[in-house]
Amino acid sequence: MKYLPRELKKNGFTYTQLLRGGRSCIYEQQVSSKTRRYEVFLIKVRPARKVFANFSPEHEKFPGNEDFGKWAWSCFTYEQALKRFNGLEDHSSILSIKNL
Repeated sequence: MKYLPRELKKNGFTYTQLLRGGRSCIYEQQVSSKTRRYEVFLIKVRPARKVFANFSPEHEKFPGNEDFGKWAWSCFTYEQALKRFNGLEDHSSILSIKNL
């Protein structure tokens, strides 16, 4: 499986992975030389698929614009992002305990 990269460029921005947990990530979005935002999202996996002659292996998906508010969130500060991240990670622990 192909994992999310440490750094990527999308929509004219540079994103750098700051933190990765068992089910979520925090990426720093460089908006300008002085402005940063933070993207927090659940790690989603796209299954392998073949479209016409092209094969796409199983890979983790970086959220698109339409995913925000559903399984991805944008935060103005790292503290806000970390709070959201911890909530997502704690939720994962609660779910796994319930499933035992």
